[in-house]
Formats: sequence, C-alpha cells, structure tokens
Amino acid sequence: MHGIRRIAARTIVGALVLVSIGTGLALWRRAVDDTPQVHRLADGTLASFAADTRFVPAQGFPIRREVSVDGEALLKVPVARRPLTLHTPLLRIEVIRPSTLLVTARSRQAGEEVRVLSGEAIVGKRYASPYPAPDDVRAGQMAMVNRTIDLMEKEPIGARSLARLREWAMKLR
Repeated sequence: MHGIRRIAARTIVGALVLVSIGTGLALWRRAVDDTPQVHRLADGTLASFAADTRFVPAQGFPIRREVSVDGEALLKVPVARRPLTLHTPLLRIEVIRPSTLLVTARSRQAGEEVRVLSGEAIVGKRYASPYPAPDDVRAGQMAMVNRTIDLMEKEPIGARSLARLREWAMKLR
C-alpha cells in the first residue's frame, strides 16, 4: 500500500513539474510574441507600448494634444506649437519640448514614474494633495510619485539604466 502511495505521489509531483514547465514556456513565448510595436500619432509622436498598456489619444487629437496612459509607454515627442499632455492614473505630464521619455504608470499600483531620456517635461500630481507643486524634469532625470505616502521626488537616472533606455529608444523610428 505504501508503495502505491509513493508512486502516486511521485506521479503527481512529476505532472505538476511538467505543467509548470509548460506554463513557463507558454508565458515566455507570449512575452517574446508581445514585442511592442511602434505607433505614429497624428502629430508625429512615436509611441511604443505592450499589448497590456492602455494608450488613448484624446478625441480630436492632435488639435487637443492629450493622451491617457495606463501601463508602460516609450514616447518620442517631436517639436510642436503646443505641449503634449499625458494623463496617467496619478500624474499629469506636460512635454514642453522635443523629448524622449518612458512612462511607467499602472492604475493597480500606488507608484508611477517618468524617465526623461532627452528633452524636458513638467510633471505634477493629478490627485488632490497638500503638496501639489510640479517638478521640471529634464534629460537624464526621473520623477516618481507614491500616492500612499503622498510623495513625489525627482532624481538622476543611473548611467547604465540611462544607456539601456537610450538604446531602446533608438529603435523608435
């Protein structure tokens, strides 16, 4: 009887291992297949984002030069008469000159960040706060916000991280 239980237990463990490996391979393959595509907006802005990102230009874009972002998006914003305004769940990002930036903003998380690789953006909170002052974020800097503790800070992007991000941004063409 103990031998049958031992064999049954090993069979179940083996089946679970095979299912785990299969699931892992399927997720890895899906991640490879979900390579972000580059989208060109009507104002010439280039945007790259994964399938799980909600990226919605405002009705009437580019006359109303606004986009809602929920997820992760890499943008290359060209020169224009008016700034491009990005609305995330927690931030309002006003891109005031030609810029390349990475926005990471997921509505299910308490924190968001904007990394400016080139150019400049004014980054402020979209929610009511006793500390509403926006930050001027320039090339090589990032702004982070955490709503739980109502904290927004700006700091330099690390050199290695900046180099990797700029390499990724070079693919936006």
